[in-house]
Amino acid sequence: MGSDTTGKKPFYKKWWVWVLAVVIVIGIASQSGKKGDTGTTTAQAEGATEQAASAAEPAPEPTIKVSAVDYYQEYDANEVAADERYKGKTLEITGEVTGVEKTMGTVYVNLRGDELIGWVHCALEDESGASKISKGQNVTLVGKGAGKMGFARVEDCKIK
Repeated sequence: MGSDTTGKKPFYKKWWVWVLAVVIVIGIASQSGKKGDTGTTTAQAEGATEQAASAAEPAPEPTIKVSAVDYYQEYDANEVAADERYKGKTLEITGEVTGVEKTMGTVYVNLRGDELIGWVHCALEDESGASKISKGQNVTLVGKGAGKMGFARVEDCKIK
């Protein structure tokens, strides 16, 4: 067992040291271009901010007025077409109350959708006013179309 040479390379000859060095250099180079590039004035920056804010706020969509029966029947006939027309849009829906219920802290008003057992399930935004609604009464609710899950649904409803 002659000589005691282990064959260790100096740290600067290891591949991972060079990869780390390249990553650090690229990171520094990409940050240096961003620091000195302040060619806009405050007025230009404010104008751009106002334009971005106005572009981010599209004009509100008009409220779609629909009866609960029509809303239910459109979902019953073709769910895909009804989603395109109503889902995510503000609806003013009018119909006969078939029930008011509270499930897991959310108050629902069910509106008659057809002559048998179909209804439109409307989740109220808050329960204020729900105690004044009774079965058989005609009401108008304003909310967002929420598609169909068992029955046609409307969410975030307010009593009009």
